[in-house]
Amino acid sequence: MQFSFDWLQGVPWQKYIIEVQLDGKAHFEGTPHPDETKDTDPVQQDFTMSEANRLKVFALAQKVNYFRGDFESHNKHIARTGEKTLRYSSPQINGSTTYNWSQNADIEELTHFFQGVATTIDYGRLLAYQYRFDKLGMDQRMKELEDLQANQNVEELAIIAPLLQKIAADPNLMNISRESARRLLGTINQSGTAAQNLPSQ
Repeated sequence: MQFSFDWLQGVPWQKYIIEVQLDGKAHFEGTPHPDETKDTDPVQQDFTMSEANRLKVFALAQKVNYFRGDFESHNKHIARTGEKTLRYSSPQINGSTTYNWSQNADIEELTHFFQGVATTIDYGRLLAYQYRFDKLGMDQRMKELEDLQANQNVEELAIIAPLLQKIAADPNLMNISRESARRLLGTINQSGTAAQNLPSQ
């Protein structure tokens, strides 16, 4: 399965692709929007999706017939938020749909999830920048990330767990930053969903 986003005005990403295999192995590739780091170099990240989320995304794909159909809302009053494409490809099935915004709850749930993964990877970049160049500003970044996590706007925090562990263990950082990192690490693997049967296709 693949989710892609493309919008030159997009923040923090102008475009990115997330690919997930049936076994949960995943790959992210994105181009950041110019921000305070002035870093627009392409970003690549391999990770293994959690079992709960792996089951969820493939079950949702099955529910919407593997993206075979038109899921765009066609509402002219909806603001542009970037072109999004969901794609499914297997020896038996090929389907894709491109949309700005969809009224289909399953498509929107998938969109929100993949955008949450992209946000997590972006914060990995931002925290690495803070750690290297501006440790005094780390507490604000950590607060932002905790707020995003509390509002379910980040997904797969395990992707940046090594960096969070590094922050939590660094005695040269303010204690508030270290405590934030510990709290975030404590949320990893605490949530899950009921097991669902994966599609056989």
